[in-house]
Amino acid sequence: MNINEAKGKVAQFISKELGKDTQAIKFLKLAKEGENWSSSVEITEQNEYMKKLGYPPIFDKNVYKIELDDAGEVTSFCKKGEEEEEF
Repeated sequence: MNINEAKGKVAQFISKELGKDTQAIKFLKLAKEGENWSSSVEITEQNEYMKKLGYPPIFDKNVYKIELDDAGEVTSFCKKGEEEEEF
């Protein structure tokens, strides 16, 4: 798998799992590490807590880490700040 295929797999995964348009994805990192691919993407999302409190829309920039194996299957997915160790 080359870098363009890896980028497409990550974008497809984010679109499917988070319901985000692929145009809303900003790649911060996409690199091959050994046999696997590691990526960090930034997505602007509405702050759900403030939305529940009735405030006007407030948006957060959230960073997600997605790892793929060489076949393009997602092996790891987490939101920055919610994983055990920072990336």
